[in-house]
Amino acid sequence: MDMSKRIIILLVLCATSISMNAQKTVYLTENEKDIYWQPNTKINFSHYQALTDTACVKFYNKYGLTMASNIGIRGVVDVPNKKRKLDKSYVAPVFCKNCSCILSEDTLILKVDQLLFDFAEICARNIRKDLLEFQNIVKKAVNTNTMFFTSVKNKWDEEMQSFFGSAIREILIEKKDNAYVEWRQVVDELLHQTKSYATRPEDCYRFVIGAPIDKGYEMAKSIAGDMRNKNENR
Repeated sequence: MDMSKRIIILLVLCATSISMNAQKTVYLTENEKDIYWQPNTKINFSHYQALTDTACVKFYNKYGLTMASNIGIRGVVDVPNKKRKLDKSYVAPVFCKNCSCILSEDTLILKVDQLLFDFAEICARNIRKDLLEFQNIVKKAVNTNTMFFTSVKNKWDEEMQSFFGSAIREILIEKKDNAYVEWRQVVDELLHQTKSYATRPEDCYRFVIGAPIDKGYEMAKSIAGDMRNKNENR
């Protein structure tokens, strides 16, 4: 076998090895307590695993609802050990299994909870978008996430809670005609518009393991507070 053929075989073997190693990188997006949002993740009745039905009884007595979910956005900032690197932030929508309860199965409530979970993803995407825009403005002058993360996340947390209240009220309490279909269409369109900022498996994995996923980083011990409140008080 001449040298050129040997080189070709070695290159093929190296490429195969790299491909196989890349395929081994699997990021968990769920653990025994929480489910983190991914495009194909669907909530089902078995995910409502709260040890107490106190929240469900409260919701049932007040609104006649037999299921209660706990959906939100987790967020964290990791900072580098070396000053030359920039900080990193991670956000991911979460459905807390241990915090969600069920008295009896209700298909419409399940669909609404999936709707809320998907809207939480829209808010997570907008957090990333806003932080990237800040980063483009300040370049490397400051650690963007350490400075602006709280302000941006709080803003979209408020948007999320406002949406949750409106959707639940119109669909489950007031039972408006076509309310679910209309809200579903809105959310699906927003998901499509913001798909370039979608939550990655790596983002979810950061919360599954509860530690930085990049070498040379540690969780920030402190970050700036909500700067919007400071501006409002001036």
